[in-house]
Amino acid sequence: MLKIGIVLNYKKAEVKKEELININSRKMPWLSLAKKDRYKPYIIENEKRFIPADVAIGIYLESHFDVIVDYITPPEISTRRFKKNDIVFIIIYDLLEAFHLSDEKLFYNFKNALKNSDNVYPPYDYQKFINNKCKYYAYLSAKNIPVAPTFCITKEKWYSKSPKKYVKNLLSKVKTKGWDSIIAKPVYGQEAIGFSKFLDCQEHSDKLSKYLEKNVPKYKSIVIQQYIPGFDKNKPEIRTYFVNGEYAYSIVTSETVLSRPKQEGGTYFIQKKEWEYLVSFAKKVMASLPKLDLKGKMKHPILTRIDIGSGLENVPYGFFVNEVEFVPSLYIEEHTYPIVEKIAESLLSVAKEYQKNDKVNIIF
Repeated sequence: MLKIGIVLNYKKAEVKKEELININSRKMPWLSLAKKDRYKPYIIENEKRFIPADVAIGIYLESHFDVIVDYITPPEISTRRFKKNDIVFIIIYDLLEAFHLSDEKLFYNFKNALKNSDNVYPPYDYQKFINNKCKYYAYLSAKNIPVAPTFCITKEKWYSKSPKKYVKNLLSKVKTKGWDSIIAKPVYGQEAIGFSKFLDCQEHSDKLSKYLEKNVPKYKSIVIQQYIPGFDKNKPEIRTYFVNGEYAYSIVTSETVLSRPKQEGGTYFIQKKEWEYLVSFAKKVMASLPKLDLKGKMKHPILTRIDIGSGLENVPYGFFVNEVEFVPSLYIEEHTYPIVEKIAESLLSVAKEYQKNDKVNIIF
Protein backbone atom coordinates (compact mmCIF):
# COMPACT_ATOMS: atom_id res chain seq x y z
CA MET A 1 0.00 0.00 0.00
CA LEU A 2 1.39 3.41 -0.96
CA LYS A 3 2.02 5.87 1.82
CA ILE A 4 1.69 9.43 0.56
CA GLY A 5 2.67 12.44 2.63
CA ILE A 6 0.97 15.80 2.08
CA VAL A 7 2.47 18.89 3.70
CA LEU A 8 -0.42 20.97 5.05
CA ASN A 9 -0.70 24.71 5.38
CA TYR A 10 -1.81 26.43 8.58
CA LYS A 11 -5.60 26.48 8.93
CA LYS A 12 -5.58 30.21 9.68
CA ALA A 13 -3.78 30.87 6.38
CA GLU A 14 -6.38 28.91 4.43
CA VAL A 15 -9.19 30.81 6.17
CA LYS A 16 -7.54 34.10 5.19
CA LYS A 17 -7.30 33.03 1.54
CA GLU A 18 -10.94 31.84 1.64
CA GLU A 19 -10.10 28.72 -0.35
CA LEU A 20 -12.15 26.27 1.67
CA ILE A 21 -14.48 23.48 0.57
CA ASN A 22 -17.76 22.69 2.32
CA ILE A 23 -17.58 19.06 3.48
CA ASN A 24 -21.25 18.71 2.40
CA SER A 25 -20.42 19.79 -1.15
CA ARG A 26 -22.72 18.10 -3.67
CA LYS A 27 -19.97 18.31 -6.28
CA MET A 28 -17.66 16.32 -4.00
CA PRO A 29 -19.80 13.71 -2.20
CA TRP A 30 -16.68 11.79 -1.17
CA LEU A 31 -15.91 14.63 1.26
CA SER A 32 -18.44 13.05 3.63
CA LEU A 33 -15.42 11.00 4.77
CA ALA A 34 -14.19 14.21 6.42
CA LYS A 35 -16.82 13.69 9.15
CA LYS A 36 -14.79 10.82 10.59
CA ASP A 37 -12.78 11.44 13.75
CA ARG A 38 -9.47 11.14 11.92
CA TYR A 39 -10.10 14.39 10.05
CA LYS A 40 -11.43 16.47 12.94
CA PRO A 41 -8.08 18.27 13.47
CA TYR A 42 -8.29 19.62 9.91
CA ILE A 43 -11.93 20.79 9.94
CA ILE A 44 -12.52 24.55 9.96
CA GLU A 45 -15.74 25.67 11.66
CA ASN A 46 -17.20 28.84 10.17
CA GLU A 47 -21.00 28.56 10.51
CA LYS A 48 -20.60 25.45 8.36
CA ARG A 49 -17.80 22.90 8.31
CA PHE A 50 -15.04 23.31 5.74
CA ILE A 51 -11.85 21.56 4.72
CA PRO A 52 -8.77 23.10 3.03
CA ALA A 53 -7.92 21.98 -0.51
CA ASP A 54 -4.74 20.15 0.55
CA VAL A 55 -6.72 17.97 2.96
CA ALA A 56 -9.51 17.49 0.39
CA ILE A 57 -6.94 16.10 -2.04
CA GLY A 58 -5.83 13.59 0.59
CA ILE A 59 -9.40 12.56 1.37
CA TYR A 60 -10.10 11.97 -2.32
CA LEU A 61 -7.05 9.70 -2.51
CA GLU A 62 -8.06 7.73 0.57
CA SER A 63 -11.69 7.38 -0.52
CA HIS A 64 -10.90 6.18 -4.06
CA PHE A 65 -7.59 4.32 -3.93
CA ASP A 66 -5.66 1.88 -1.79
CA VAL A 67 -3.37 4.44 -0.17
CA ILE A 68 -2.56 5.85 3.24
CA VAL A 69 -2.16 9.63 3.47
CA ASP A 70 0.13 11.15 6.07
CA TYR A 71 -1.03 14.71 6.79
CA ILE A 72 2.06 16.65 7.89
CA THR A 73 1.50 20.00 9.61
CA PRO A 74 4.31 22.62 9.56
CA PRO A 75 5.59 21.87 13.10
CA GLU A 76 5.72 18.14 12.23
CA ILE A 77 8.00 18.58 9.21
CA SER A 78 11.30 16.71 9.40
CA THR A 79 13.55 14.61 7.19
CA ARG A 80 12.66 11.61 9.34
CA ARG A 81 8.91 12.16 8.89
CA PHE A 82 9.30 12.65 5.15
CA LYS A 83 11.25 9.42 4.80
CA LYS A 84 8.46 7.42 6.45
CA ASN A 85 6.46 8.02 3.27
CA ASP A 86 6.92 6.67 -0.25
CA ILE A 87 6.52 10.23 -1.50
CA VAL A 88 5.79 13.66 0.01
CA PHE A 89 3.89 16.29 -1.95
CA ILE A 90 4.19 20.04 -1.60
CA ILE A 91 0.76 21.36 -2.60
CA ILE A 92 0.15 24.67 -0.80
CA TYR A 93 2.63 25.13 2.05
CA ASP A 94 6.08 25.65 0.53
CA LEU A 95 9.17 27.61 1.52
CA LEU A 96 7.50 30.91 0.57
CA GLU A 97 4.59 30.17 2.92
CA ALA A 98 7.08 29.09 5.59
CA PHE A 99 9.12 32.29 5.13
CA HIS A 100 6.06 34.45 5.79
CA LEU A 101 4.01 32.32 8.20
CA SER A 102 6.49 30.32 10.28
CA ASP A 103 9.29 31.34 12.62
CA GLU A 104 12.91 31.15 11.49
CA LYS A 105 13.49 27.78 13.15
CA LEU A 106 10.57 26.13 11.33
CA PHE A 107 11.60 27.73 8.03
CA TYR A 108 15.13 26.32 8.19
CA ASN A 109 13.84 23.00 9.46
CA PHE A 110 11.59 22.76 6.40
CA LYS A 111 14.41 23.82 4.08
CA ASN A 112 16.69 21.17 5.57
CA ALA A 113 14.03 18.47 5.15
CA LEU A 114 13.54 19.42 1.49
CA LYS A 115 17.28 19.38 0.79
CA ASN A 116 17.82 16.00 2.43
CA SER A 117 14.78 14.08 1.17
CA ASP A 118 14.83 12.46 -2.27
CA ASN A 119 11.12 11.62 -2.13
CA VAL A 120 9.74 15.18 -2.18
CA TYR A 121 7.71 16.34 -5.18
CA PRO A 122 8.38 18.58 -6.92
CA PRO A 123 12.10 18.14 -6.14
CA TYR A 124 13.88 20.79 -4.09
CA ASP A 125 15.94 22.00 -7.09
CA TYR A 126 12.77 22.71 -9.05
CA GLN A 127 11.25 24.52 -6.07
CA LYS A 128 14.37 26.70 -5.76
CA PHE A 129 14.15 27.61 -9.44
CA ILE A 130 10.48 28.62 -9.39
CA ASN A 131 10.79 30.42 -6.06
CA ASN A 132 13.48 32.68 -7.54
CA LYS A 133 11.90 35.20 -9.90
CA CYS A 134 15.32 36.45 -11.01
CA LYS A 135 16.30 32.96 -12.18
CA TYR A 136 13.19 32.11 -14.14
CA TYR A 137 12.83 35.60 -15.67
CA ALA A 138 16.36 35.26 -17.05
CA TYR A 139 15.66 31.66 -18.13
CA LEU A 140 12.49 32.62 -20.03
CA SER A 141 14.08 35.73 -21.57
CA ALA A 142 16.87 33.55 -22.97
CA LYS A 143 14.16 31.52 -24.70
CA ASN A 144 12.68 34.71 -26.24
CA ILE A 145 9.59 34.60 -24.05
CA PRO A 146 8.42 38.11 -23.07
CA VAL A 147 8.78 39.10 -19.43
CA ALA A 148 8.62 42.60 -17.99
CA PRO A 149 12.05 44.28 -18.42
CA THR A 150 13.95 43.46 -15.23
CA PHE A 151 16.97 44.22 -13.05
CA CYS A 152 17.76 42.04 -10.03
CA ILE A 153 19.45 43.36 -6.91
CA THR A 154 21.28 40.81 -4.77
CA LYS A 155 22.70 41.44 -1.32
CA GLU A 156 26.21 41.18 -2.80
CA LYS A 157 25.51 43.92 -5.34
CA TRP A 158 23.78 46.15 -2.80
CA TYR A 159 26.55 45.96 -0.20
CA SER A 160 29.29 46.52 -2.81
CA LYS A 161 28.53 50.25 -2.78
CA SER A 162 27.06 52.83 -0.46
CA PRO A 163 23.22 52.97 -0.66
CA LYS A 164 23.35 56.45 -2.12
CA LYS A 165 25.81 55.46 -4.87
CA TYR A 166 23.95 52.21 -5.64
CA VAL A 167 20.61 53.98 -6.08
CA LYS A 168 22.26 56.66 -8.23
CA ASN A 169 23.73 53.98 -10.53
CA LEU A 170 20.42 52.09 -10.62
CA LEU A 171 18.47 55.19 -11.61
CA SER A 172 21.05 55.91 -14.28
CA LYS A 173 20.40 52.45 -15.78
CA VAL A 174 16.66 53.00 -15.53
CA LYS A 175 16.97 56.35 -17.32
CA THR A 176 19.09 54.78 -20.08
CA LYS A 177 16.34 52.18 -20.60
CA GLY A 178 13.79 54.96 -20.93
CA TRP A 179 11.70 53.87 -17.95
CA ASP A 180 9.83 56.69 -16.23
CA SER A 181 8.49 54.53 -13.43
CA ILE A 182 9.40 51.21 -11.84
CA ILE A 183 8.04 48.57 -9.50
CA ALA A 184 10.00 46.60 -6.92
CA LYS A 185 9.11 43.18 -5.57
CA PRO A 186 11.18 40.72 -3.56
CA VAL A 187 12.27 37.19 -4.38
CA TYR A 188 10.37 35.26 -1.66
CA GLY A 189 7.71 37.93 -1.77
CA GLN A 190 4.09 36.81 -1.52
CA GLU A 191 0.65 38.33 -2.05
CA ALA A 192 1.99 41.86 -2.62
CA ILE A 193 4.15 41.72 0.54
CA GLY A 194 7.19 43.86 -0.17
CA PHE A 195 5.71 45.15 -3.44
CA SER A 196 6.14 48.86 -4.10
CA LYS A 197 5.60 51.23 -7.01
CA PHE A 198 7.81 54.22 -7.79
CA LEU A 199 6.14 56.60 -10.24
CA ASP A 200 8.52 59.21 -11.70
CA CYS A 201 11.30 57.35 -9.91
CA GLN A 202 14.01 59.91 -10.77
CA GLU A 203 12.11 62.37 -8.58
CA HIS A 204 11.79 59.93 -5.68
CA SER A 205 15.27 58.51 -5.18
CA ASP A 206 15.00 58.88 -1.39
CA LYS A 207 11.86 56.73 -1.31
CA LEU A 208 13.56 54.06 -3.43
CA SER A 209 16.68 54.15 -1.24
CA LYS A 210 14.59 53.67 1.93
CA TYR A 211 12.73 50.77 0.33
CA LEU A 212 15.96 49.00 -0.65
CA GLU A 213 17.64 49.63 2.71
CA LYS A 214 14.65 48.02 4.41
CA ASN A 215 14.06 45.08 2.05
CA VAL A 216 17.44 43.97 0.64
CA PRO A 217 18.61 42.58 4.02
CA LYS A 218 15.30 40.75 4.45
CA TYR A 219 15.00 38.95 1.10
CA LYS A 220 17.18 36.87 -1.21
CA SER A 221 17.00 39.46 -4.00
CA ILE A 222 14.89 42.39 -5.12
CA VAL A 223 13.34 42.50 -8.59
CA ILE A 224 13.19 45.91 -10.26
CA GLN A 225 10.90 46.07 -13.30
CA GLN A 226 9.57 48.64 -15.70
CA TYR A 227 6.17 49.87 -14.52
CA ILE A 228 3.51 49.01 -17.09
CA PRO A 229 0.75 51.63 -16.84
CA GLY A 230 -2.59 50.17 -15.88
CA PHE A 231 -1.35 46.65 -15.14
CA ASP A 232 -1.95 47.15 -11.42
CA LYS A 233 -5.46 48.52 -12.11
CA ASN A 234 -7.57 48.07 -15.23
CA LYS A 235 -5.33 45.90 -17.41
CA PRO A 236 -6.13 42.25 -16.66
CA GLU A 237 -3.86 39.44 -15.55
CA ILE A 238 -4.82 35.99 -16.82
CA ARG A 239 -3.86 33.20 -14.45
CA THR A 240 -3.50 30.04 -16.56
CA TYR A 241 -3.47 26.64 -14.85
CA PHE A 242 -1.74 23.47 -16.02
CA VAL A 243 -2.03 19.95 -14.58
CA ASN A 244 0.90 17.70 -15.55
CA GLY A 245 1.84 20.23 -18.20
CA GLU A 246 -1.63 20.13 -19.82
CA TYR A 247 -3.74 23.30 -19.97
CA ALA A 248 -6.69 23.15 -17.53
CA TYR A 249 -8.41 26.54 -17.06
CA SER A 250 -7.90 30.28 -16.63
CA ILE A 251 -8.97 32.95 -14.15
CA VAL A 252 -8.96 36.64 -15.14
CA THR A 253 -8.18 39.20 -12.44
CA SER A 254 -7.77 42.97 -12.26
CA GLU A 255 -8.62 45.65 -9.72
CA THR A 256 -12.30 45.22 -10.65
CA VAL A 257 -12.52 41.77 -12.29
CA LEU A 258 -12.50 38.20 -11.00
CA SER A 259 -13.95 35.83 -13.57
CA ARG A 260 -13.42 32.99 -15.97
CA PRO A 261 -13.11 33.94 -19.64
CA LYS A 262 -16.37 33.62 -21.58
CA GLN A 263 -14.72 30.83 -23.58
CA GLU A 264 -14.75 28.78 -20.36
CA GLY A 265 -18.20 29.71 -19.12
CA GLY A 266 -17.32 32.95 -17.35
CA THR A 267 -18.29 36.57 -17.94
CA TYR A 268 -15.02 38.14 -19.08
CA PHE A 269 -14.99 38.70 -22.84
CA ILE A 270 -11.79 38.11 -24.78
CA GLN A 271 -11.72 38.31 -28.58
CA LYS A 272 -11.42 34.91 -30.28
CA LYS A 273 -8.00 35.54 -31.87
CA GLU A 274 -6.64 37.11 -28.68
CA TRP A 275 -7.90 34.14 -26.62
CA GLU A 276 -6.36 31.62 -29.01
CA TYR A 277 -3.04 33.45 -28.87
CA LEU A 278 -3.21 33.70 -25.07
CA VAL A 279 -3.68 29.95 -24.62
CA SER A 280 -0.98 29.12 -27.17
CA PHE A 281 1.38 31.58 -25.47
CA ALA A 282 0.75 30.03 -22.04
CA LYS A 283 1.32 26.55 -23.52
CA LYS A 284 4.58 27.73 -25.04
CA VAL A 285 5.74 29.00 -21.65
CA MET A 286 4.75 25.71 -20.00
CA ALA A 287 6.68 23.74 -22.62
CA SER A 288 9.73 25.96 -22.07
CA LEU A 289 9.97 25.41 -18.31
CA PRO A 290 12.42 22.81 -16.97
CA LYS A 291 11.27 19.18 -16.99
CA LEU A 292 11.61 16.35 -14.51
CA ASP A 293 13.26 13.08 -15.46
CA LEU A 294 10.32 10.80 -14.65
CA LYS A 295 9.22 8.40 -17.36
CA GLY A 296 5.98 8.64 -19.30
CA LYS A 297 3.93 11.83 -19.15
CA MET A 298 5.04 12.86 -15.67
CA LYS A 299 7.61 15.41 -16.84
CA HIS A 300 6.12 18.45 -15.11
CA PRO A 301 5.12 19.39 -11.57
CA ILE A 302 1.52 18.33 -11.06
CA LEU A 303 0.28 21.89 -10.81
CA THR A 304 1.69 25.00 -12.50
CA ARG A 305 0.14 28.43 -12.73
CA ILE A 306 1.50 30.85 -15.32
CA ASP A 307 0.32 34.41 -14.76
CA ILE A 308 0.08 36.32 -18.03
CA GLY A 309 0.20 40.08 -17.68
CA SER A 310 -0.96 42.57 -20.29
CA GLY A 311 0.12 46.01 -21.44
CA LEU A 312 3.74 45.41 -22.47
CA GLU A 313 4.72 47.27 -25.63
CA ASN A 314 5.94 45.63 -28.83
CA VAL A 315 4.66 42.10 -28.10
CA PRO A 316 1.45 40.48 -29.42
CA TYR A 317 -1.60 41.70 -27.46
CA GLY A 318 0.78 43.11 -24.85
CA PHE A 319 1.11 39.70 -23.17
CA PHE A 320 4.09 38.81 -20.98
CA VAL A 321 4.89 36.37 -18.17
CA ASN A 322 4.36 38.07 -14.85
CA GLU A 323 4.90 35.12 -12.51
CA VAL A 324 5.14 31.31 -12.41
CA GLU A 325 3.97 29.29 -9.39
CA PHE A 326 3.78 25.62 -8.47
CA VAL A 327 1.69 26.06 -5.27
CA PRO A 328 -0.87 28.66 -6.38
CA SER A 329 -4.28 29.63 -5.09
CA LEU A 330 -6.83 27.58 -7.03
CA TYR A 331 -9.89 29.91 -7.04
CA ILE A 332 -11.96 26.78 -6.39
CA GLU A 333 -15.29 28.63 -6.17
CA GLU A 334 -14.73 30.50 -9.45
CA HIS A 335 -14.64 27.57 -11.91
CA THR A 336 -16.05 24.10 -12.58
CA TYR A 337 -12.82 22.29 -13.45
CA PRO A 338 -12.41 19.25 -11.12
CA ILE A 339 -9.05 20.50 -9.89
CA VAL A 340 -9.00 18.61 -6.56
CA GLU A 341 -9.76 15.28 -8.25
CA LYS A 342 -7.27 15.88 -11.08
CA ILE A 343 -4.47 16.81 -8.68
CA ALA A 344 -5.19 13.77 -6.51
CA GLU A 345 -5.19 11.36 -9.46
CA SER A 346 -1.95 12.87 -10.72
CA LEU A 347 -0.37 12.55 -7.27
CA LEU A 348 -1.12 8.86 -7.37
CA SER A 349 0.41 8.43 -10.84
CA VAL A 350 3.54 10.30 -9.78
CA ALA A 351 3.76 8.31 -6.55
CA LYS A 352 3.74 5.04 -8.49
CA GLU A 353 6.45 6.34 -10.81
CA TYR A 354 8.53 7.54 -7.85
CA GLN A 355 8.62 3.99 -6.51
CA LYS A 356 10.72 3.06 -9.55
CA ASN A 357 13.24 5.90 -9.13
CA ASP A 358 15.85 6.53 -6.46
CA LYS A 359 15.78 10.25 -7.14
CA VAL A 360 14.00 12.62 -9.52
CA ASN A 361 16.08 15.37 -11.12
CA ILE A 362 15.33 18.62 -12.89
CA ILE A 363 16.30 18.95 -16.57
CA PHE A 364 16.96 22.46 -17.87
